[in-house]
Amino acid sequence: MSGLQTRTYTLAASSLAAGTFTSISQLLGSSQSTTNPEGMSKVVRISMSCSPDHTSATDGCSVFKFAGDGVSVQQIFAGPSWSNQAAGPLDGNNGMPVVVENSAGIFDIIPGNQVDFSVSCTTAETVDVAVSITYAP
Repeated sequence: MSGLQTRTYTLAASSLAAGTFTSISQLLGSSQSTTNPEGMSKVVRISMSCSPDHTSATDGCSVFKFAGDGVSVQQIFAGPSWSNQAAGPLDGNNGMPVVVENSAGIFDIIPGNQVDFSVSCTTAETVDVAVSITYAP
């Protein structure tokens, strides 16, 4: 498939509260922008990474939201989960990305409009987050 464009957004050392979404707007390697690329009409691949700091004995699951006037319909996906115990991490998912991919498209976007990327979790945790989005015409 030609004409693809991938962007990666990050969030470092963010204290997430259970059930509350935190914005992800730092475009890696460029100025901040969550505006969809012109000429693109759909998302064909999403890679969601969420790595907790493992300083408390909590288990959790990350949740990623794609909203705003840049998506046809708001999308919410479960991301990586983790398991911790008092003596140290059990390594659960250990921050490995969750990848969703479909060449026909996962969801439609509106070129030139803005997507509001955000992340939440099931249990409060300090995390580093990265989400890579691949757009297609």
